[in-house]
Amino acid sequence: MKKSIILVLLYLMVQAIVAFVITTAFNVYSNNANALITNEWPIIVTLLAADFVMAGILLQRGYLSHKRLWNPTNVHCLWWTVVAGTTAIFITDAISSVASFLPNWLEGTFNNIEGNLLGIIAVAIIGPILEEMLFRGVITTELLKAYPPKKAIITSAIIFGVFHLNPAQILVATLLGLLLGWLFYKTHSMIPGIIVHILNNSSSVFFTQTYPNAENFYDLLGLAPYIVCLAIAILLLTYSIKNLA
Repeated sequence: MKKSIILVLLYLMVQAIVAFVITTAFNVYSNNANALITNEWPIIVTLLAADFVMAGILLQRGYLSHKRLWNPTNVHCLWWTVVAGTTAIFITDAISSVASFLPNWLEGTFNNIEGNLLGIIAVAIIGPILEEMLFRGVITTELLKAYPPKKAIITSAIIFGVFHLNPAQILVATLLGLLLGWLFYKTHSMIPGIIVHILNNSSSVFFTQTYPNAENFYDLLGLAPYIVCLAIAILLLTYSIKNLA
């Protein structure tokens, strides 16, 4: 547990240091060159730089050296992983809509960076890969050594949720973390989690950019289709978990 907390704090510290350096550099460049730099660029570069720095630290320390962590698993597992991930997105959206009273401190920030191609890559691809390396490849692995699987998965999910710091994300991230932790435990590979994580973040970016006025799937579908789709999603998630168990 102690190592898990230290690694999360290290990642937050890396983000803070990189943010300070990048923001300072952008401000100096903008002032000296009279350049017009939009607000999202320092954030995007900070996200990417912090992820690469943290990935380098994890790899350099040998946390991710075990080849099995990168095992792509089999086609059957990958197929049901995609089904589980897709249906989980719909279900967590429903839960998020119920908890819509929670403040979303980062909504404006994400809206800005997700309108930029490099921002989309940072949020939808690079971020999920790094977070799976850290939270499943390292933290969940360490917790599974110290605790029974159920406790380790729940603990890693809570750490993952709290790490997001944004009230509107904490609950959904924790619930998604349960699925990601369970997938890692069952497959001993980060690949299924990376797939689900990328699906989750990519769908969020897609719907935010395509339907900016919709808060959730209910706004897009209407009551009756939404209930039917939610019921199907729950059944498919349950069935996919059985097939992956």
